[in-house]
Amino acid sequence: MTSQKEVNKVLVKELKQTKTELANCKKSFEVEKNIKNGLYFFILKNDLLNMLRQFRKTNDYQTGDYHIKSLEFLIDNLA
Repeated sequence: MTSQKEVNKVLVKELKQTKTELANCKKSFEVEKNIKNGLYFFILKNDLLNMLRQFRKTNDYQTGDYHIKSLEFLIDNLA
């Protein structure tokens, strides 16, 4: 039979792992957020906002997998 002490040790180990995973997710989120903010600034700085609006009207971000679409585009347009 498992003692409460053993159960507690397992739970503490799982908690440590979960906290590490959470910290990694937060770090990844911040990196992605900064990349996207940089892209938004590029759009604004280069007067591309109207082009983005037109793109948005013809593309549904909720149903398309733009990660895959981006990769396919890059592969198709490699020199």
